[in-house]
Amino acid sequence: MEVFSAGRAGSRGPGVVDTPPELSRHLGRGLISRLDGPQGSRGDPVRLLDPACGEGALLLAAGRLLKAEGRPFELIGIEIDPDRAAVARTRLDQAFGAELSRIENQDALEVEWQRGTAVLANPPWVSFSGREAAPKGASHLRRHQEAAKAVGRWPSLHGAFLARIAAHVASERRPARILLPASIAEQEGYAPLRAETTRLAQLDEPPELLRETSFPGVSVPGLLLTLTPRASAGAGSEEPWACLDPGRAERLEGLWNFPRLPPKSFRDLGVHTGNSARLLVLDLDPFLPALREGRDLTPFRLASPRHSLDVTLQPTDEQRFRHGELERYTSVPILLRQTASRPIAALHTDPTYFRNSLLGCSPPSSLAPEFCVAVLNASVAGAWHRLSFLEANQRNFPQVKIGHLRTQPFPFLERASAPQLHDEIVQRVRELPDEGFERSCREIDELVFEAFRIEPPRRAELRAAAQ
Repeated sequence: MEVFSAGRAGSRGPGVVDTPPELSRHLGRGLISRLDGPQGSRGDPVRLLDPACGEGALLLAAGRLLKAEGRPFELIGIEIDPDRAAVARTRLDQAFGAELSRIENQDALEVEWQRGTAVLANPPWVSFSGREAAPKGASHLRRHQEAAKAVGRWPSLHGAFLARIAAHVASERRPARILLPASIAEQEGYAPLRAETTRLAQLDEPPELLRETSFPGVSVPGLLLTLTPRASAGAGSEEPWACLDPGRAERLEGLWNFPRLPPKSFRDLGVHTGNSARLLVLDLDPFLPALREGRDLTPFRLASPRHSLDVTLQPTDEQRFRHGELERYTSVPILLRQTASRPIAALHTDPTYFRNSLLGCSPPSSLAPEFCVAVLNASVAGAWHRLSFLEANQRNFPQVKIGHLRTQPFPFLERASAPQLHDEIVQRVRELPDEGFERSCREIDELVFEAFRIEPPRRAELRAAAQ
């Protein structure tokens, strides 16, 4: 978890980093366009609220857009820092006049928000847990910690703002555009927050992924989330939000309708060493079962184990770890690396225990494991993963997770659909040579393209996206 934010002029403390002007205009432009539809008519005055306005960058950008269009408007900001509130007030007064803007020096999470307002926001990105938790002395942040815990296993100030904004969208029937850390879209700790957000409002479109370069001084991606009122009440969903990468839909065109393996095909079965790795994971010992880990696996290849697992060790309150019986691991025909920027798979040859840096795949009996390994290693799978999931693009420890793998398209789920092609791919995988290995892998990749019925002109584009 990071401690940073966007939407202020310069870095000013926990959660504060400048927002580039173009991004401010992009956010405002998208919000204003949504006020021309069911939430309002073009002749109505536009009332905008930024509940964490800092020095007013987002309101200033939106006001200039509205002024250029000749539309009536009112801009309202809330800012907890009195100095920054004063700067925002001065900037907006100079740009539009005091009668068109109002800045309140208050804590937005402790006051009522103005009725009938659409929200544009870039709340402080501040965690209350983990390595990047807010400093213990930051009482103005910490007083919101208990409230934040109600909407996620990873309580955060930005999470508390998102939940409040979603409730405002529901009550006022007005849209909102919010800048947030991209981890909200996928990480499991934010699942309750995603459920609460989608219970109250709907995602108007897939969140727009903002690359790391969008925010100078910020080391992880952000995203731009657009919320609109729900047509009717309903349950929220904890499912990850697929983010919109520019051109993603075009590059993945035609893959959405292919089938997926049954969800139970992919499982996180590996040995969880907890706080006892040094005691459990030993040098290879002929008297103990072998143990594999992520680094033992490369595309189509599984190296001999380099470690053993001390199965005689028992967990205690001080020694926390988890593993099952050997058969649980040896019954898995395919392994995949968990720390990778795309799926990397191999047959589980000489099966034994494996750590949770490896994931297990047990495909349906209607497909040979060799065929599934070829599909998972192919450019199609790589492109799908890298264009669909934020964690694939992290510079440090990119991730392949069970939820990601369950979305992977497969060309078919029955050998009978294309028996000749299925069997040729299986045979090629079984006969992969040491000499000319890379060339043979490329030939298998071409066969997988054929299985997906992808024409040659699109293949180079997908290969590039998979890298």
